[in-house]
Amino acid sequence: MTLLKKIGLSRRYGKAIYAVSAVLTLIMATFVAFDPFIIPICLILKLFSIPVILYLTAAFQKQKIYFYLNLGISRKEYFAIPFAVELIAFLLLMAITGIIGYANM
Repeated sequence: MTLLKKIGLSRRYGKAIYAVSAVLTLIMATFVAFDPFIIPICLILKLFSIPVILYLTAAFQKQKIYFYLNLGISRKEYFAIPFAVELIAFLLLMAITGIIGYANM
C-alpha cells in the first residue's frame, strides 16, 4: 500500500484526530496572525497537545482499531500518519500567518 493510500485511509477513518488538531491549529494561526512573536509558544503547545490527543483517541477507540488493521494500515501508522500530516500543515500555516503578522506590524 502506498503512502498516499495510507494517508487517505487515515483521513477517512481518523476524522476525530484531524478535527481536533485542525481546530487547535486554526486557533493558534489566528493568534500568530495578530502577534507573530508567539510562534515559539504555539510550537511548544502543539508538541504538548499531540500526546494528549493521542491518549484520548486511543482511550475512546479501543474496539474500532481492529477494523482498520484489516484494511492494511498498522496501529502505529493509524495514530502517526494524522499527526505527521497535521504537523506539516501546522508548520506551513505558522509560516504563512507569521509572514502575514510581520507584514501587518
